[in-house]
Amino acid sequence: MRISILGAGNMGRAIFNHLYQRREFELALIDPKIDKIWKSLGKSGKVKPPLLFRDLLHYTQNLNQQNTILVLAVKPNQLLPLHKEIKVSKNLSFANFVIVSVVAGISLSTLRKIFKTKNIIRAMPNTPVTIGQGMTGLYFPKNISPQNKDSVLKIFELLGKTLIVNSEKKLHSITALSGSGPAYFFNFYEALLSTSKELGLSKKEILLLVKQTAIGATAMFCEAKEPINILRENVTSKGGTTEIALETLDKYEFAKGVLQAVLNAKERSINLGSELNSEIQENTQK
Repeated sequence: MRISILGAGNMGRAIFNHLYQRREFELALIDPKIDKIWKSLGKSGKVKPPLLFRDLLHYTQNLNQQNTILVLAVKPNQLLPLHKEIKVSKNLSFANFVIVSVVAGISLSTLRKIFKTKNIIRAMPNTPVTIGQGMTGLYFPKNISPQNKDSVLKIFELLGKTLIVNSEKKLHSITALSGSGPAYFFNFYEALLSTSKELGLSKKEILLLVKQTAIGATAMFCEAKEPINILRENVTSKGGTTEIALETLDKYEFAKGVLQAVLNAKERSINLGSELNSEIQENTQK
């Protein structure tokens, strides 16, 4: 199976890095700065290097048009230049491609106008795909064949867990929860790490304590049959230290803050998507 990744930014590289060691894929990487990027990746010569290209035209001129999964991993503001590149080239056809867009907020209708094909799937992965522990939301329109659906699922299941949604609009919720989610956890860990001075702990000591507590709590959450409120209650003794700590979080409306943060992220996703889609569709009609 050939998998081509257009755009070697953070997410493009994350997907590429995890697929690179697998022999069943023929990988291609497409980016204007491809030479610099490949050098910076510093890959071992023991593994067959991917096919490297600076742009789509260079890519299509040098490869036969076999069935290909093209992962679109460019930034949203790169879509207009990409559309111009496609428009001026008569040789660029995506008839034999299944395009998987990981570009946040850009709708199927906009992508179809750019690429002139309906074989487009939307995916919303998060950064833990780098270590094979990602969470990816996927929306497959009805025209996607079962074979192509299975091929795309196979890729993202190698990168972690997947969730198929029945509405494209749900991708805004996935963006707000799991797409941005790692940053929420990192922010909480940062808050715990910042208590080292007040607790009389060294940076090394508190780093170990926070890391292993996060690992242990997450493992219990993932493996336990009990609901999470029972796990919390099992740690919380009446009149004890955990109880006073949780009461303090409640005093500062911790849960309400989390809810509002996620809702604001969803709203921002909708608004950014609307602005970008309008701008791109307006320009694709010119």
